[in-house]
Amino acid sequence: MNILSIADNHDAGAALFINGELKAAVNQERIDRIKNSGAFPWGAIDATLERAACSAKSIDKIVIATSYTPSVFLRLFPQMHAQQKTKSQFSNSLHAYLLYQSLLKRSGFEWIEQRSSHAVLKRKLAKFSSAPIVLMDHHRSHAEGAYRTQPHKKALVLTLDAMGDGTTATAWMGRDGTLVKLWDQSGLAAINLFYSQITELLGFKPLRHEGKITGLAAFAKPDRTLLKKLRERYRFAGGRFSRINPLQPSEIDDPLWKFVAQHSKEVIAATAQELLEEATLSFVLHWINKTQCRNIAVAGGVFANVKLNQCIAQHREVESLWVFPHMGDGGLAVGGGLAELKANPAALKHIYWGNELNSIDKNRAIQRAQGVKIRSNVLHETAKRIARGDLIARCSGGMEWGPRALGNRSILAHARNPQINDTLNKKLGRTEFMPFAPLVRDVDAERFFINSSKAMHAARFMTVCFKCTDAFKKAAPATVHIDGTARPQILQKDQNPELYELMTILAEEHEIPALINTSFNLHEEPIIATPDEAVRAWRSADLDGLLMEDVLLVKHS
Repeated sequence: MNILSIADNHDAGAALFINGELKAAVNQERIDRIKNSGAFPWGAIDATLERAACSAKSIDKIVIATSYTPSVFLRLFPQMHAQQKTKSQFSNSLHAYLLYQSLLKRSGFEWIEQRSSHAVLKRKLAKFSSAPIVLMDHHRSHAEGAYRTQPHKKALVLTLDAMGDGTTATAWMGRDGTLVKLWDQSGLAAINLFYSQITELLGFKPLRHEGKITGLAAFAKPDRTLLKKLRERYRFAGGRFSRINPLQPSEIDDPLWKFVAQHSKEVIAATAQELLEEATLSFVLHWINKTQCRNIAVAGGVFANVKLNQCIAQHREVESLWVFPHMGDGGLAVGGGLAELKANPAALKHIYWGNELNSIDKNRAIQRAQGVKIRSNVLHETAKRIARGDLIARCSGGMEWGPRALGNRSILAHARNPQINDTLNKKLGRTEFMPFAPLVRDVDAERFFINSSKAMHAARFMTVCFKCTDAFKKAAPATVHIDGTARPQILQKDQNPELYELMTILAEEHEIPALINTSFNLHEEPIIATPDEAVRAWRSADLDGLLMEDVLLVKHS
């Protein structure tokens, strides 16, 4: 059975399963080079087929991993779908959309949207494949992805995002390979747009720059008066999140937001982070209490917040935390496919499911590149240059799936000098309030990070923060945030053997146990995918070296 799973909402993508095994997963943004692209993922579909050496004719079933988000109207007019993404988080049209989808689900008439969407998608895909099409509920795709990529047969699965298929939050119990929904709350839950509205209020791009707010939050203490005011509108109590007023859209100039805006950016960020952690942790603890299950798996865009995930993981009631690596809508295609397969829960080994380097394209890109080509003792030469302070980009193996660069499309640097953050940000045209993430081997994790064991597997995919030991603060100060935490990628040898070998050389020969690992892309662009893109970004950012598998490119100088 060959299953193609597609998500055509925010951050669209595709995943391909061959005889029950996930062979490829790619998001459309990596193809059309539009960040969080919501275009129908034709390019991503082609990329997954190419990676798996599979033809469209051999597809037996197509899963659409989000049922009626986007609505049939937006599926008919995709240019309007793209325009919706650029609108304010305070807009009346967004409020109306949330209200429409939520009421549709509550009324029981969502089948009208589902049938209409099925007909539209069947017509769109007719020339591509005649395989039957199955529509999967949005939050089921989130939940199934989280449950079936963690190791516990019994797990409490929670999802939380802005809204999908009329729903913002869900709770599920996974047991012996079966996932059962226990509860859900409609898209009128007030928490749904809270953090993105804060992001917009502070002058950043919502649905893209929320991570900046998380970083900024550490530079101030929450304001208690402001927190009390926000709690009146945003809280989890009585087993539910508070609801928005369906008849009154949230407006940026209403009294609450005017009061919020009177505070500094740092205080607003700190207070918003505190509120998000407080409300979401209450949600988690409520369901732990009801189910007595302490192995937690989470998905949905809210769990892109690494400080929130730290807050959950370190709570005494939580035994383990798994964060689905592509927690937002970009992960729906994989979740939908796993749901259709009813795959047994198993710990995820890696997510290098994107395109691999084509040798012809790689060699052509290397020949066109201006620089010295080093082909012998490449890893040792790379380690030597990193140790002396060079910035080395790496483009090797399968491209990472998801929002994090995990070494195959990364920029690497030693982390001893805190000023390296300013240097990198300037070269890449970025503005960040949180330092770059560290890359650390598993053998060093326990001596570098405090209470990391409960979320160690999640940390393989850079989805959670930990408090740092004094030893780590001394070894890699450039990766430690002002609050004494870091969001590491904990690397295991079976995850990426060549990268692990490079790390081992650095540790044993240069006494460098941790590296800066940041995504290989220019400002506001998606992570690079191809050899040509790697060479262009390397030259544009004026980096010292580019490691492409068995070749190290360096400047003439």
